[in-house]
Amino acid sequence: MSATSVPRTSPSRREALAPSAAIAMFGLLLLAYAVNAMDRMVFPVLLVEVRTEYGFSLEAAGLQATVFALGMGLAGIPAGRVERMLGRKWTIVGGTLLFSAATAMTAASAGFADMLLWRVLSGVGEALQLAAIITVASSAFPARRGVAIGSINMAFAAGSLLGPALGSSLLESHGTWRSPMLVFGAIGVVLALAVVLLVSRRLTEAEPAKSAALHVGGAPTLWSRNPLLLAAIITLFGLADFAFIGLYASYLREHLHFGSGQAGFVVGLSGLAAFASPAGGYLVDRWSPRLVLPMLNLGVAACGCALFLGPGSVTWQAVFSFLFGLLASSGVYVAAAGYLVKSVDARGVSRAAGVFVTCVYIAASVAGLMFSSLIAATGWTVAAMVQIVGFSVLGAALALVLRPDLFSTTDTTRDH
Repeated sequence: MSATSVPRTSPSRREALAPSAAIAMFGLLLLAYAVNAMDRMVFPVLLVEVRTEYGFSLEAAGLQATVFALGMGLAGIPAGRVERMLGRKWTIVGGTLLFSAATAMTAASAGFADMLLWRVLSGVGEALQLAAIITVASSAFPARRGVAIGSINMAFAAGSLLGPALGSSLLESHGTWRSPMLVFGAIGVVLALAVVLLVSRRLTEAEPAKSAALHVGGAPTLWSRNPLLLAAIITLFGLADFAFIGLYASYLREHLHFGSGQAGFVVGLSGLAAFASPAGGYLVDRWSPRLVLPMLNLGVAACGCALFLGPGSVTWQAVFSFLFGLLASSGVYVAAAGYLVKSVDARGVSRAAGVFVTCVYIAASVAGLMFSSLIAATGWTVAAMVQIVGFSVLGAALALVLRPDLFSTTDTTRDH
């Protein structure tokens, strides 16, 4: 038999990973992403100590708490270009290393300006990491895009649970807010090296074209009706959710007079709720956006009313902090990302991932400053009713004019 007639294994089969290996490697990527959540959720808890040492005003502290999102927003769309240049694996590794280094350098800040720089650069690193992981989730698991994207936010939940608890413990043990920042930075470097050694490019570099048979329909451009409406909904969500993330801990400690441990516990519950994110992804895979997004946004608005109009007891705040996280992090965040990916055709997935990061985090970057300015002018209650409740209601209204028939669908019957 001649060499040219020897049967060969097709590239797709030869390069395919076993499902268990693919899931394990994807799990390691999620673990690396969880380190971002640890810092993101612990820094607001440490903000009282940071303000005391540096003499920051509430507005300046609010900006420091959420300005990392400016770096994320600015880097979100360019992250797609970086992916094409370096590949998704090295984009994830580079983003993790940049984020970790900036987190550690925050502890060496001399004042407001250089701390602001490190917080922005940490956001740039997270944007590179997050956009690439969303693309990997959509390309490697096309039949379960919503659930895969939801699992990314579940990793955020793990970091959100560990971050405030570990951060508060390190703060109390070492007597300095710098200790958590240095520890979390070191953990990120270790996990970046683990990704280099243990994650195969056969997972991370799966081509969208190979799964195009499963991704049928969708808009050919992001300038179409559904992607534009979703971009607006995501922007409003970023303004509401990151006002809560950035300054809710300060509300608990300064307005309700909670201790650092109590505030860390209550804030941590909002992050814990994101463990339900795969369920939010399931809604994306099964239900219409005109039903899911209004329901979730109105739920966020109701929880905002309960938190800022209701009693100041630890029990009440803990319950509605958890529900807020459930509906916002596991709900709107996951659903908006999943529907945006589904609103475009297979070729637009990586661009949609970048647009999601840009929209939510450009909004988030000014959310803390906007919210703190409203607080200074009107007080905590009115500010929350405008920015957290009002923007969530507006997002629900916009979702009612989406066109479900224009979204892409999953076809598992085609041979690919």
